[in-house]
Amino acid sequence: MHASYLLAGAGFEAARQLPAAAGKASRPHGHSFRVLVRSESQCGDAAALEGAVHAALSPLDYTDLNAQLADSGDLALARHIAQALPHPTAIKLQGAPDRGVTVDGPHAFCWLNASFEAAHHLPHVPVGHKCGRLHGHGFGVRLVADAARCGIQELEQAWAPLFHRLNHRYLNDIAGLDNPTSEVLALWLHQQLKPTMPGLAWVEVRETHTAGSQFDGQRFRIWKEQRFESAMPFDEAGNYTGHSYLVRLMLAGDIDRAMGWLLDFGDVKDRFKPIYRQLDHNPLDKLAGLRRHDNAAVAEWIHAQLSPLVPELDRIDLMESERAGVSLHFHQDMRWPLL
Repeated sequence: MHASYLLAGAGFEAARQLPAAAGKASRPHGHSFRVLVRSESQCGDAAALEGAVHAALSPLDYTDLNAQLADSGDLALARHIAQALPHPTAIKLQGAPDRGVTVDGPHAFCWLNASFEAAHHLPHVPVGHKCGRLHGHGFGVRLVADAARCGIQELEQAWAPLFHRLNHRYLNDIAGLDNPTSEVLALWLHQQLKPTMPGLAWVEVRETHTAGSQFDGQRFRIWKEQRFESAMPFDEAGNYTGHSYLVRLMLAGDIDRAMGWLLDFGDVKDRFKPIYRQLDHNPLDKLAGLRRHDNAAVAEWIHAQLSPLVPELDRIDLMESERAGVSLHFHQDMRWPLL
């Protein structure tokens, strides 16, 4: 059993003046806003969703948002866009490069992207594993909180002391981080933040641009992304087009307490390799057992091939571009948050 969703992305340019923050004057300024919408697939097709998103954003493009909206903040803006769409949707709005909001029905979250540079090694990996050697990362972090209980300023204030504890440090020397996998880091950050931030929803840690982990106080989730280049028929006559696809493989479960991870990112990549070879630089309609010639069918095919090898597989996102894709959710948790 799975739940299928359509994903559509778009952007617009607009100016606004926000209420002055403590000690800071607010001036009119502009942003390149980014929007990602998730809608249930039975509410229409990909083209209809893309058209609806375009129609909802067009009145905002190159405008003064304060002249159109009583409240031009990210949360009010996301809700305004949601109301302009014909079907219930989840919306992720990036109002600046490092911050934004996500609205999913009655649930609303604000989030802050941050980063730090640090060294580490993983002490429990097998001999010869590359992560057993001293190395480092430019780590990415996302802090997500209930928008009704916490705002961006609170997230910035909460992150500042943690940044100084982590940045340019050898993580293994920090109490609680003797085995600093991304999952353990997400857990550690959640434990540091939760006592003083009751609205904290989850924490994400990214070691690279293609892999990351998430902890919400109860469960762990990880994801690994890969790209492949493929052809796909686009009309009844069998004419082909091509896409540079991004596939996001998302796993959920408990972590191995000895290893400190749900599954090694390298293992996810290795188990996906034989499937990847069938996808990359191939016509997707020739995949054995493919039921239809669309993105959802390809994602279902990937799940059928990969789930016996990766039973923790819980969601697959397949994007044919930054603006169009599908999201398939499996197992008990049928609605992951938008990443």
